[in-house]
Amino acid sequence: MTARGTSRAPVADQAAVRAVRDRITGGYYLPGARLTLRELTSATGHDSTALRPVLDHLATTGIVTGRWRVADPRPEHRTARAGALLAAMIDRGAWQAGTLLPALSVLVGILLTEPAHATRALGELADGGVLHLEPKGPASVLPAPANAAARAPWPPRESELLAALPTNTLPGADHSGYALHLVRHAARKRWTRGVCLSPEAMTDQEGRQAETVHRLVTRAFEQTAHRAPTAFPAVRSTAAQVMACHALPTTGPLYERLYRHATLATALAHLADALGAPAVRHDHSAPAPGAVQ
Repeated sequence: MTARGTSRAPVADQAAVRAVRDRITGGYYLPGARLTLRELTSATGHDSTALRPVLDHLATTGIVTGRWRVADPRPEHRTARAGALLAAMIDRGAWQAGTLLPALSVLVGILLTEPAHATRALGELADGGVLHLEPKGPASVLPAPANAAARAPWPPRESELLAALPTNTLPGADHSGYALHLVRHAARKRWTRGVCLSPEAMTDQEGRQAETVHRLVTRAFEQTAHRAPTAFPAVRSTAAQVMACHALPTTGPLYERLYRHATLATALAHLADALGAPAVRHDHSAPAPGAVQ
């Protein structure tokens, strides 16, 4: 108590301050993610009594907001990230020129962003001559601009498939559709919570995904190589989405790696569904010449 009988505000424990600040600056939390005492207690070993004044202190520094959310100094980056991934998917041949993109609600799930950022990304791609936007309805893909690099439509070159091979094979990886949907659910839930895995766990997950990418994209290659563009369109589209997500960098802040992991998990689950569709399962023709076995 002070001389006037009021309680003195608790002083933040400097060790706890450093522990929380290091996790934030280390990229463990997405910008805009809400910090919880439960998660921080588990991650740092400091109890909630020590962490409350820490979060209030960090709010005065601008690292977190008054509502204990990680400050987001670059909200426009979410638009740029969504637009770059969508453009990469188009370049990979996920949607051919003249075809319609999925509805906005579907694109939001593919790009793991908010509707406002997806809408802005579509507008920017339309301004760049990649898409045509109608006042209502889905956007359509325009032919590649004359001054732009040529697109790399499906199927990929064999060297691209080999580049997807993991450095180390991880035993016990399950590539069934059911398992991939469980991975997708877990990855999207983690992205929604905004809390990243440790660097070691992320590296392990990336290795397993690389193995799955190679297996599923090779199957897609065998099914669609040298076929008409109208043959197995869902396989071609989702496989191209996988290749675009797989090409995202595995470096940078942990939350950027989590974005790659979560979008790739979504694309892999969709590809597994496409490969398991009746039209694909009932196609018993031999693989095209030169297909990767």
